[in-house]
Amino acid sequence: MRRQLLYFGIFAAAVFIIIGGSVWYFWPDPTCSDGKKNGGEEGIDCGGSCATPCLEKIKDIGVEWKRFFKIREGFYDVAALINNQNFFAGLESIKYQFKLYDANNILIANRDGETFVNAGERQVIFESNIQTGFRIPRYVYVEFENKKNWKYVSKEKTFLSVVKKDFVNFPFPRVSAEIRNESVSETKNVLVTAIIYDSEGNIQGVSFTKIDVIFPESSKSSFFTWPVPFEKEPAAIEIFATTDLTK
Repeated sequence: MRRQLLYFGIFAAAVFIIIGGSVWYFWPDPTCSDGKKNGGEEGIDCGGSCATPCLEKIKDIGVEWKRFFKIREGFYDVAALINNQNFFAGLESIKYQFKLYDANNILIANRDGETFVNAGERQVIFESNIQTGFRIPRYVYVEFENKKNWKYVSKEKTFLSVVKKDFVNFPFPRVSAEIRNESVSETKNVLVTAIIYDSEGNIQGVSFTKIDVIFPESSKSSFFTWPVPFEKEPAAIEIFATTDLTK
């Protein structure tokens, strides 16, 4: 009887090992698309080892200011300074829309655009020559699409710095800025924005340009112009230089 129980125990253990091993061997590994919280994820298919951050931990894009600027009769530039407070998450692409309203809060013009958003960075979005006809804008708003495909961004920041800037107001406003690439690799598609402030800190004008490439440990100049002199003598110039670090 004891021998039969011993044989039965050995047989049962062997069956358990075989079945358990087979289940373990053929059980699918956790993935970031299996609809479950597993494999070190912080949420369902997000966070941890997954490339997609968990949305409940993501802060939305902040807008520090938005302005419009008259270029000539019936034409306006618009700009907004946005702030991504997520230091490890960015957007490869996001669509936005500027809207101009008159004093009666009636929409008179809009312009769609698209941009990247680097992790933990402030950057300017800019659209030029928006036509309003004979209608005069009073308010400007900027809206972002609701669907945002956030991703972790671990790429090191490109070392761009402004080493020199200069301004003249006559016969027409002109800013020159020298952008230096401090890194050991070339930086392509550098977006550069110039912001002009008066003595009271009000923004008088914004302009934008793009530098195709800045070679390692070298500099390139960028230039910005406006059609007519500013009414108040500019007191400060701020330069933003950035490139897409999300890919």
